[in-house]
Amino acid sequence: MIYYDKFQTWEKSFGDLLVRLVGEEALNDLSSSNFEFIEDAGDFVVSRSDITTVSHEIQGWLLAQEFCVFHGTRLLSEEILSVQQKGLRPLVAADREQRLREILGRHRRWASVEDKLLEVIEDVGPKEKQGRRQGQVHFSLSRSGLVNGFDHYLTHGSEFDQHVVQRLFGDQSGLELLSSETVPVLVHVSISGEQLIQGAHPHFTYSDVVGMGEIPGTARTFLNSWAFKAANPGFDIEKLRTDCCVMERVATPPERILTIERLDDLAAH
Repeated sequence: MIYYDKFQTWEKSFGDLLVRLVGEEALNDLSSSNFEFIEDAGDFVVSRSDITTVSHEIQGWLLAQEFCVFHGTRLLSEEILSVQQKGLRPLVAADREQRLREILGRHRRWASVEDKLLEVIEDVGPKEKQGRRQGQVHFSLSRSGLVNGFDHYLTHGSEFDQHVVQRLFGDQSGLELLSSETVPVLVHVSISGEQLIQGAHPHFTYSDVVGMGEIPGTARTFLNSWAFKAANPGFDIEKLRTDCCVMERVATPPERILTIERLDDLAAH
């Protein structure tokens, strides 16, 4: 199982791939180089081969692996139990109505906006006027990126709910209600290399991006990180706070859920 932030879980297998791809001499040159930017280290490897070859070789490596990805949100105790038993489901906007009514009913201006809730749910959900999360489940390849970077899922929960609240009240005043009575959680989920490639490239396929003359984002994430780490052994990948999003349009069955990690004290993580 590969955990992107835990370099030791993929260092050797990816390194073996690069030895076959560009040779030990090129990697020795890489190790003795000094790069200011992480992208420069990846470009060094590509310069010893070509974009198409590098992309295809890394694709083969990805397909042979299993990865852990992370879904961040805030849940009630009974919702945590539901995820354990039933897994994660793609967003169905209409299913959020009752929960939002219960939470937002405590807002001092609720009475003045209550009659707009269904319209806003429709706009943010099926009509996709904001957020565009209908029918999707989102994950991050990097735990550190989710916890220490784009952590609004953990501070206020569902991005869909956040958009609805902001549309209803026209300000940030309802966001604190979304975090009431809930705890931030990270759902650790196993994902195959094929699922990772598809989920990380939902609009243009991996092959499409290669055809455009670029290395696909997933391949770049691993290539840049490995190469920069090789040139800077003291570098901590967790500090990158990598934003590599993975999206699926199918339910995540409970057997793919590795664990549900509670983050009661976000500051400690």
